[in-house]
Amino acid sequence: MKRFLFVFPFVFILFWTGCIPQDAPGNTELKYFKEEIGSFDFSLKEGLLELLAEIGVEETDPTISKVIAFLDNILSTQMRVVAISYNTYDPFGNPVLGTGAFVYPLDLQVRGIIEVPPIADLDQETSPSIVTQKGRFYVEAFPSLLKFITITPDMLGVNYTRHMPRPYLHDANSGLVAYHMRKAVEEYLLEKENYQLGNKSMVMGYSLGGPSSLSIAKYYTTNPTGVLVDKVFTGGGAYDGLEAFKAYARTEKNDYMAIPWIIITMDYYYQLGLDHSKIFANGMENPVNSPDPAQGGDGYAYWFDGTHGSGSLHRRWGSDLRNYMHEDFFSDELKGEFVKLEACMKENSLVRSWTPDPLLDIHLLHSSEDNLVPVECADYLYETFKEKGCSVHYVRTTGDHYDAGNEFVMTSLLYLLLK
Repeated sequence: MKRFLFVFPFVFILFWTGCIPQDAPGNTELKYFKEEIGSFDFSLKEGLLELLAEIGVEETDPTISKVIAFLDNILSTQMRVVAISYNTYDPFGNPVLGTGAFVYPLDLQVRGIIEVPPIADLDQETSPSIVTQKGRFYVEAFPSLLKFITITPDMLGVNYTRHMPRPYLHDANSGLVAYHMRKAVEEYLLEKENYQLGNKSMVMGYSLGGPSSLSIAKYYTTNPTGVLVDKVFTGGGAYDGLEAFKAYARTEKNDYMAIPWIIITMDYYYQLGLDHSKIFANGMENPVNSPDPAQGGDGYAYWFDGTHGSGSLHRRWGSDLRNYMHEDFFSDELKGEFVKLEACMKENSLVRSWTPDPLLDIHLLHSSEDNLVPVECADYLYETFKEKGCSVHYVRTTGDHYDAGNEFVMTSLLYLLLK
């Protein structure tokens, strides 16, 4: 029942309007926006059906059917989702082409701007820009159903940067790449729609998007970007890598294989020179991108090349961390080759490296039964931020990672409905 409580007030809010297009000069120099790589238009009904399918709500439910029929008969608002490429930088400071997607109402009656970084899909085919190019609504765009401009960078490791590991938990780069995406959207709307994007953003993110949302808020509030952020909704995230590793080592279990990807990312961008035979075990340490173990394949180089989804990874390696992690991982303290990860993990910890301004309102949600990301990560963030005097509100819910994700979406939508 709770999965569709937000639908009842949904229909009323769609009549609200916000900012209107503003006069702006044309022919401005485009510094960030590079090209449009895909777009399509959709109705609010179509977007709602996509979202309901993502969170497992049947459109055949009588209540849902009535609401959808109302939307279909009464409302005709059209939205446009656009995938773009834009100029940004990798963690080494090299110029690269980033990609992402954003959504805006075609009537430009905008209620605000919300930035929603992506969840942690292990393959590249589910990134927002690629989903958009396939003509499908991507789940991170859920606030657009309430007529918010919604901006989602792919982050790096996708499309033009697919040769690079996706920089998971790379705090500084996540904020920079998201900022440049926002600037590219600003240029696009000014050029294509003669619409001036405002300077206020709200940030929402779940799972990998949880720490990324805080990285975006941190970047905006600690750099002279001109972007104002006063509220962040974050959930289900690994806000401190060392705290996450400690919890994983204790439980010896994880249903989502992000741990190797995080280690590969840190090794690549911090040039740690890790000896993978002392990081992984049982063949995961094999460095050849091949499915054949006799050739030195069927290890991390093959399974984490960006072409394998979480399902195939889980089927190959399972939930037991002892199937692929070296014995040193399960020590109470960092040991052996894992010691090399300590400095960069601390640097990228949102808990250790940042004290948010008390005026930044942070809403945190995490499940005590999360099967993918340990709840200890959220506990640690909440306790530390409260001690620092930050404005942080914590809902420690129940259910697995996906159940809590649905609750996160619905809680966020309810807030936006009442806003």
